[in-house]
Amino acid sequence: MCVNVSKLLNSTIFNYNYRHRIKYYQFPCVENLKLKCFYDEKHMCICDKNRYSNCFDYNHNMIYNCRGYNYCQNNGRCFQDNATCPTTTMCMCEKCYYGNKCQFNTKGFSLSLDAIFGYHIKPFISFFKQSKSVKITATLTFIMFIIGVISGLLSILIFRRKSSMIVGCGIYLLTTSITSLLTIIIFTIKYWQLIFFQMNLITNRSFLYMNCLLIDMLLKFFLSSVDWLNACVAIERAITSLQGIKFNKLKSRYIAKRVIPIIFSLTILTYIHDPISRQLFDDEDEQRTWCIVNYSFQLKIFDRFINLFHFLTPFIINVLSSLIIIIKVFKTRTKTQKKVKNTTLFYVQIKRYKHLIIAPCILILLALPRLIISFLSKCMESTRDPWLFLSGYYISFVPSLLIFAVFVLPSKKYKQEFLVLIRKNPRTKQ
Repeated sequence: MCVNVSKLLNSTIFNYNYRHRIKYYQFPCVENLKLKCFYDEKHMCICDKNRYSNCFDYNHNMIYNCRGYNYCQNNGRCFQDNATCPTTTMCMCEKCYYGNKCQFNTKGFSLSLDAIFGYHIKPFISFFKQSKSVKITATLTFIMFIIGVISGLLSILIFRRKSSMIVGCGIYLLTTSITSLLTIIIFTIKYWQLIFFQMNLITNRSFLYMNCLLIDMLLKFFLSSVDWLNACVAIERAITSLQGIKFNKLKSRYIAKRVIPIIFSLTILTYIHDPISRQLFDDEDEQRTWCIVNYSFQLKIFDRFINLFHFLTPFIINVLSSLIIIIKVFKTRTKTQKKVKNTTLFYVQIKRYKHLIIAPCILILLALPRLIISFLSKCMESTRDPWLFLSGYYISFVPSLLIFAVFVLPSKKYKQEFLVLIRKNPRTKQ
C-alpha cells in the first residue's frame, strides 16, 4: 500500500519548499527496501527494481468517469483514451469483478455459468468454430444429460413400486429421483441457452428476460432440494439402524409425506430474492446481452448465508448419519459371542449395513471437492482460467447423476427390485 511521503522524510526535509524537497525523493526507496510506492500532494512515486524513485503527476481528486458518466458497474473505474475527443473507453474493475463493464460478480459460494463461462462463447460464430473449451463442456454436458436421464428414469421406476414405498425412505428417494431428473434437464437447457444467447441465435428480449429470472433460481432450488432430500434419507436410515425391529414404518411414511412439501416450500422461499435482483445487461461493445444479478449489501450477506446453509447443513447431516451407523456396527460387534473373531464379525456387520453406510459416504466424498474449491480458492478475476470454478460448478450436479448408483446398487432390496423390473419387461412386450 502506498504511503504519504510525510511518513518517510524527516521534518527538516519535509518542510523544504516543494522544488527543493522533491530532490530528496530518491531516499525513501533506498532506505526502505520493502517500500513499493509513496505519494505527495502532486505526485505518485514508484520504487523500481534498482531502488530508484520514478515519480509522475497524479491527480488525487480524479473522478473515474467517461464523458461525465461512469459506465462501469460495481464501483469500476472508467478510463478513456482522450480527455476531449475520446474514441475508446475501458473499465478497471475491483477485485472479484470482471467483464467489459465490471458486470460480473464472482464473490460468494455459488457462481452462475454466465459469469464463469460466458466470455468463452464467441458471438456471430458457428458452434463448430467455437473454442475447445466450448466443445469440451458441450460434450461433458451431453454425457451428463444421458447419464442423468437414464439414472433418473431407472430410479423412478424402482422407487415408485409399492414394495419400495412401505417406508418413508422410499418416498424420499422417489421424490429425489424426480427432482434429480428435473435438475439435469434444466441444467442442460441452461447450458444450451447460454450458448445460443451468446452466439446471438436467440435475441427475443422477453424470452431472454424470463430465462434470466427463472433458470438460475430453479437450478439453485432443485440442487438444494436434492441435498435436503438426501439428508432426510440419511436421517431415516440412521434411525432405522438404531431402532432395528422397533422402527415404525407407518410413522415414517406419515412424516415423509409432510416433510417433503415443507422442504420444497422453505427452499423456494429462501431463493425468492434471486429473480428480484436479476436484470438484462446490454454490452454494446461486444453486441451481447448478459443476465446479471445485483444484490444490495444486505442481500449479498443473506445470499451467502443461504447458499452455505443449504450446502453445509445436509453435508453435516450425512456425516453424522454415517458416523451413527458405523458406531452402531461397532456396538453390535461387542455384544455378540466372544467365540467369533472380531475382524470376521466386523466385516459381517459392514456387509449387512453396507447399503446404509455407502450412500452417505459417497455423498460426503462428492461434496468435499465442491466444499474445498468454494472455501480455499480465490474469487475469479478474469475469464482466462475458469477451469477451477467450472469444475466446482459441474461437480455440484454429480449427486443428481448418481441416484441409481448411490441408492440402488448398494442395496440388496432395491437391486432385487431392479432385476424384477428387467425380467418383467420382456413379458409385457410379448
